[in-house]
Amino acid sequence: MAETGRLYQHAPSRKLAREEIPLLDVSPLFVGDTAARAELVQRIRKACFETGFFYVHGTCVGDRCIRAALEATQAFFATPDDGAVKQGVHSAHSGGKRGWSPIFTEPAYQAGTQAHLESFDLGQDAPGAAPNAWPDLPGFRAAISEYYESVTRLGRALAEAFSILLNMDEGFINRHSTERAPRTMRLLHYPANDAPADGRNVGISAHTDFECFTIMHQTAAGLEVTDVNGDWCSAPAGIGSFTVIIGDMLERLSNGVLQATGHRVVNTPWQRYSMVLFFALDGDFEVAPLPQFTGPDSPARYLPVTQDAHIARELKRAYDNLSPET
Repeated sequence: MAETGRLYQHAPSRKLAREEIPLLDVSPLFVGDTAARAELVQRIRKACFETGFFYVHGTCVGDRCIRAALEATQAFFATPDDGAVKQGVHSAHSGGKRGWSPIFTEPAYQAGTQAHLESFDLGQDAPGAAPNAWPDLPGFRAAISEYYESVTRLGRALAEAFSILLNMDEGFINRHSTERAPRTMRLLHYPANDAPADGRNVGISAHTDFECFTIMHQTAAGLEVTDVNGDWCSAPAGIGSFTVIIGDMLERLSNGVLQATGHRVVNTPWQRYSMVLFFALDGDFEVAPLPQFTGPDSPARYLPVTQDAHIARELKRAYDNLSPET
């Protein structure tokens, strides 16, 4: 497994040629053209197995919805750190699970690193989840809620495609991603950072995501991802509406047939924003390699674990990396 702890934070990256970037029109997922949908699933399969990530356009998320959410995100992060807007939704009020987290408080996914970003976290009201904390900012809740629901619909459509391409039962992922899923969205602001790439001060350190897959909208370059060979590649912005990467749960369900996409954010002299949805399974769902991926010649590579337990374990490890010296 491309576990976070095995990702090499300091390895150099290469710039992808335009023809290497899978850009997929996913509109067949939202219409009744069975043949076009089947062809798209095969293109997603090809992208996953040959590249390890892909970009999408033709989604159910309108440009107006994206612009409104981005404007709300930028307006929130533009408020003073010590002002009432941010302080009123400080994540400390919810045990660090929902609301605003200031710069340098992000977990250290790689020991010895310090993340140069601030975040705002929200999600659905899953069992045990802290309530969402909405800032006193006109239009913010409406814009972000609409975006969350729209990207969740995109996630459900992509979940169907992943279920098909992995020969799961039809609707498998969505049946196990209900109101009990810790489906989180993060709004991220990376301020301009001219700090030298010394391996300590980073945008965010190398890791894989803990859920099934992740849907990202980013405003500027800075994201780097691993390809299927484990090599780091820059992931440009401005191509399609969203970047889709594979998470730990799809890797576990497929017994490593799909590999979770390692990613990191490097320092840039420009600021960037990212709006990220983590499409999770139900928190109490026990994830283990499915029977079609195991056998005498392919024993299970992963022990069973629930979605909630996996997230908790990985976050604890990352928070344990934080110290006054990091």
